[in-house]
Amino acid sequence: MKEEKTPAQAEAEPHVATGASSLLDIAKQRAQQRADDKKVVAIKKPAPAKRPAVALADDEDGLGARARKATDIVKTILTLPEMPKRKRQLPWTAISFGLAVVLPTILTALYFAFIASPQYVVETQFAVRGANQPSLGALGLPALVGGGGQSSDSYIVADYIHSAQILPDIREQTGVDIRTVYSRPTIDFLYRENGTRSLDEFRDYWRDMINVSYNTTTGNVTMRVFAFSSSDAKQVAESILAVSEHLVNTLSDKSRRQVIETANQQVARSEERLRNIRKQMTELQITEQAVDPAAVATMEATIISSLEQELASLRTRYKALVDSISSDAPSARVIERKISALEAQLVEQKKRLTGDTDQTADSKTTRAGVDTSNALPQMISRFSELGVEQEFAVKAYTASLASLESSMQEAQKQERYFAVYVPPREPEVALYPFSVLNTGIVLLASFGFWLIGYFVFRSVKDHAI
Repeated sequence: MKEEKTPAQAEAEPHVATGASSLLDIAKQRAQQRADDKKVVAIKKPAPAKRPAVALADDEDGLGARARKATDIVKTILTLPEMPKRKRQLPWTAISFGLAVVLPTILTALYFAFIASPQYVVETQFAVRGANQPSLGALGLPALVGGGGQSSDSYIVADYIHSAQILPDIREQTGVDIRTVYSRPTIDFLYRENGTRSLDEFRDYWRDMINVSYNTTTGNVTMRVFAFSSSDAKQVAESILAVSEHLVNTLSDKSRRQVIETANQQVARSEERLRNIRKQMTELQITEQAVDPAAVATMEATIISSLEQELASLRTRYKALVDSISSDAPSARVIERKISALEAQLVEQKKRLTGDTDQTADSKTTRAGVDTSNALPQMISRFSELGVEQEFAVKAYTASLASLESSMQEAQKQERYFAVYVPPREPEVALYPFSVLNTGIVLLASFGFWLIGYFVFRSVKDHAI
């Protein structure tokens, strides 16, 4: 038979079936169910016989003990175990935020407020121009008018300003020591430079204090000089412009001297060649006792022609005389001897003209005592060679003189000059540093680094085994 359930059991079963929402509810339900079960068992037991009063007293004591024991069990079930107390930890998040974000920001703000030295800026603009540069270059069209030379010179000046060579040049030409200017005790410790450092070590610091930009459209150069006093900034800018102008003038003079020197060397070579040829021509004329070999040849030809004419006339007279009288007549013999002499002289003149005579005892000599039996053809050939060489030497000398003239004109066209159209002016206020902006940048950067580090730390901690 099925056991009948009490109303308490009927009420408790729906709660057990539905389940409790928490551990405390489940413990309470179980304790209540145990108590109801004990009551049901006690009711079903038959009533015991009457006992003596002492026995009843003992039973009451036992029931009290059992009731107290049941109560202790319920309390034990209903009481949650005590959790160990957690130790109080330090707020590392706030501490890291203060060290990584707040502290750098405060130090930066204090530095810019009380320590940082004001920086003055002097801006100047200049250009390197040539004597032959058209006005279109000022309109931004240097490529159409051949402005490559001016642009290269401007780049040279810009690189020279950033180089270490400009520092000793400024000291030698203007007497200003740049390292002394930037090592004054009034400058804050972050920007104050050590005056005893070498030029190579000081160059990087110098480049930070100078900003040079070149405009490719107009060909102008803009230079900005940073210093820690208005007078120093202007003095440094003026010194840079002075040595830069000296550099441009030096390069221009050197280029002009090189062009003219090359042309002068060519003229000197041509002149020396022409001088040597003329000297040889003079020596030949003195040796041959002839100024013009063509005139000598013409004279010899004239002599031969006159001899032939005279010989022809004598032959005609001799033939006429022989036909009229005897050939043994004294007049005929005189004419015959004249004819023989003229023929011999004519043959000798022709051989002298052609250079086929033999050197004999009766060879003719010049007034200088030099044998000229074979001299006329050689003299004409030698005069001809020297004449051709002299003609080429004269042409080369003329061309070298023309080249020298054109080189001088070209050198004048290539002359460069340093034009400053925005002179340096002493600044009235300090434009740098940007205290608020720099402090804000430090704050944002510090916060960004701290945030990244915090997320990395939390990620590593959460995934740690």
